[in-house]
Amino acid sequence: MRRSGMIALTLAMSLGAHVSQAADAGQQQDYGKHICDSKCAACHGVDGKGNGPFAANLVKKPSDLTTIAKNNKGVVPVMALEALIDGREEAFFHGTREMPVWGHELRAEAGADWPAYMGVSFNPEVFVRGRIMALIDYIGRIQEK
Repeated sequence: MRRSGMIALTLAMSLGAHVSQAADAGQQQDYGKHICDSKCAACHGVDGKGNGPFAANLVKKPSDLTTIAKNNKGVVPVMALEALIDGREEAFFHGTREMPVWGHELRAEAGADWPAYMGVSFNPEVFVRGRIMALIDYIGRIQEK
């Protein structure tokens, strides 16, 4: 791995650890839940069951995020979810693309002009992938047993 890639990975891991260890009024922050609440809950609902306030306006009912593993032989398909959320690839289980392409929005949030860290430019893709993986981690934790 190139030095710049290793530094970016180390930075992303340390930022991820910092976010997961941050405390807010005595409660641990859950970054994946925060992303789900801010980006997904309008359609999928705060419980992830597809009953969000915007769901009635959609042609197709939003997926129940809590049954993904149940519908995939007990496995959360991380790569398929990443492709679906990122939006660069269509996912077979989602049908038509009513879901926003969150990868574009996350890239816009990351921006192209992040400051350099120790003389190495920051790669916004690391930021985007970290946020998507935090969301997928949260989705994995809300699966029905």
